[in-house]
Amino acid sequence: MSHPSGADQHRRVTLAKSGCICYAARVNDSELNKPLGRTLRREEIGSFVFVHHDYPSQAVRDTHWHPWLHLVIVCRGLYRRTLGRQSFDYKTGSLTLLQTNESHTDRYAAGSKCLHVVIPSSVEKALTSAFGNQGMMRGISPDLGASSSIALQSEFRHTDNDSPMVVEAILLDLMSRHFDILRERSVARPKWLSALLDYMDETFEQQWTLTHMAAEVGVHPVHLCRTFSEHFDCTLGEYIRRLRVWRGRQLLAIDDGSVAEIALQSGFADQSHFTRVFKQHFGLTPSECRRRPLLRVRSDQKLLCKRK
Repeated sequence: MSHPSGADQHRRVTLAKSGCICYAARVNDSELNKPLGRTLRREEIGSFVFVHHDYPSQAVRDTHWHPWLHLVIVCRGLYRRTLGRQSFDYKTGSLTLLQTNESHTDRYAAGSKCLHVVIPSSVEKALTSAFGNQGMMRGISPDLGASSSIALQSEFRHTDNDSPMVVEAILLDLMSRHFDILRERSVARPKWLSALLDYMDETFEQQWTLTHMAAEVGVHPVHLCRTFSEHFDCTLGEYIRRLRVWRGRQLLAIDDGSVAEIALQSGFADQSHFTRVFKQHFGLTPSECRRRPLLRVRSDQKLLCKRK
């Protein structure tokens, strides 16, 4: 991408001053004017800037861009980003990256909450040097997004002298695992199985049926289940259950909704079902997990199911 002209640079600073949701560390709070939504908390962690916003009413930002790499974690509600003619919807629990100087529009549904992270140029250079830009815009899988957002939220809430290094390590680990997933889905599995995983990532909050999922990728339900088990260390049903319980744990960390609300958002029939499965998986109830301080060392950072 070509370097911006002096006029473009001035325009981008003006946009930041007029209320871009995320802004570089060099921009002071006093320079901001009418940002979208309400700023609940802002924290500078080294050269990273974390901003927690909520949007009591629908909020829209026309075409603009940021001179920094921008990460968004949707803590509640719905965020729609439009790039050119394509629109992408990010629901509760989604995590997405936006490249530097990428023109886009933003739309936040009423009642939404998001944690925005401004990533400094030094970290962006390390990411692009290691991984390039390819795949940077693709959606991050729910299980990987869950573990990373839990860890980032922990640093946001409990900042200390090590936090800048920890945040950088989380982002590098996130991108490394993200590209591992992209490679595996492109070469290591049948194309229809990779398409199924992508479909599940994109339709997480829907109620799936085996017949519908098999029809979506054009295979017989029996063949789908058998092949899935051959490529993972779990059945399809176990994978779905772990995916949903991980989403529940993520929402306990990033949102303040009730356990009953989180159970429904995670795809469980009710709170009791969610609590039972959650305790089986993590050894404690959702309420106990929420009361316990978030741990920095994420021993459970591994992906839901490994390839055999």
